[in-house]
Amino acid sequence: MHLRRTERRGRRLPGAAVWGLAAGFYFTALFHRNALGVAALDAESRLGVTPGQLAVLSALQLALYVAMQVPAGLAADRLGPRRTLTIGLLLMGAGELAFALAGSLEVAIAGRALIGIGDACIFLNVLRLAHSWFPASRYALLASLAGLAGALGQILTTVPLGASLDALGWTATFLATGLLTLAMAGACMLLVRDAPAGAPPRPANPEPIRTALRIALATPATRHGFWVHMGLMGPFVTVTALWGYPFLVRGEGMAAGPARAHLLATVAAFAGAAILLGLIGTRPALLRAHAAVLCGAWTAVLAWPGHVPPALLAGTLLLTGAGGAAGLLGFDIARAGNAAARAGAASGLVNLGGFSAAVTANLVIGQAAAATGDIRMAMWPVAIIPAIAVTALTVRRPAPSPVPASA
Repeated sequence: MHLRRTERRGRRLPGAAVWGLAAGFYFTALFHRNALGVAALDAESRLGVTPGQLAVLSALQLALYVAMQVPAGLAADRLGPRRTLTIGLLLMGAGELAFALAGSLEVAIAGRALIGIGDACIFLNVLRLAHSWFPASRYALLASLAGLAGALGQILTTVPLGASLDALGWTATFLATGLLTLAMAGACMLLVRDAPAGAPPRPANPEPIRTALRIALATPATRHGFWVHMGLMGPFVTVTALWGYPFLVRGEGMAAGPARAHLLATVAAFAGAAILLGLIGTRPALLRAHAAVLCGAWTAVLAWPGHVPPALLAGTLLLTGAGGAAGLLGFDIARAGNAAARAGAASGLVNLGGFSAAVTANLVIGQAAAATGDIRMAMWPVAIIPAIAVTALTVRRPAPSPVPASA
């Protein structure tokens, strides 16, 4: 009875409002995902950890996010976005409260683990709502606008979060964001609806999970989307989620304020590119070229003797931000070649690309920085990730084959 009342309330919102509310949840998820970046040095002091231990803390969160991608995609197809989003918001809110109160590495790990699992439920379900409520021709634009919402949430983790940590402190800042996230879970359950009135219901007997994953993975468009996402999103997540700030402060000798401003500009480039790319649509050849240029730019930065020229450093960070937005178009490539019933599974597989690369890079950078004390040398995975993706896209260049939406 309560569930039926909740769904009736959800009918009051039109599709644009339902999707917009869900995009707001992704705004929140990106704040939680990347808050450790600017808070990294505060975390070292508060928790008494080394850079290597801090890398494990971040990598565990992202590893759980990656591990939950396929389950979250399957949940989007089977449970529906409303329930899955609510679960994700509840987990993120609980994790943020634990992180706010953490005085030891163990509690912080538990909090970031809950955040990682909850975060995995958000973006794929925002995409699923776009798939359910809007025509396919608007999917790339909506995926990019969702990325824009996330970028705005990530902007809060740069200068604004740093200012809050300085003014209010660790506990008050993260307690407030955790409570707000729990309130959003209630709003999701009350207001979000999985599909428009009259839409076909989800199949009572969906195809077996193993079959859905096997077909989605065997589809060339899914693999193409995976490599695009890896080559362009992987460096962006590595830089903005954890290692960009220590690299700028310890590797380039920047003060805290300018370092936060550089990260803000990186995320702002993501936001601006998301709008532009959403309007012009997917261009696979340009995405491959962007990854190649990104690899070259980071190679120049990391190989430069002494401090990097400001123009080269700023340009590389802006290119990294724009690349993160371009990586979102990997989802549109996968959507074009997969049936609607496997949209969530295919999106989960694509999302593995960038985030599995970022998890690996975070661990490698952390261990290398701890072993050598040279953060610039440790940052080489940021250049290697797009090189691997470009190689894969060049050797095997599948052309996405659209399938009927009813397939």
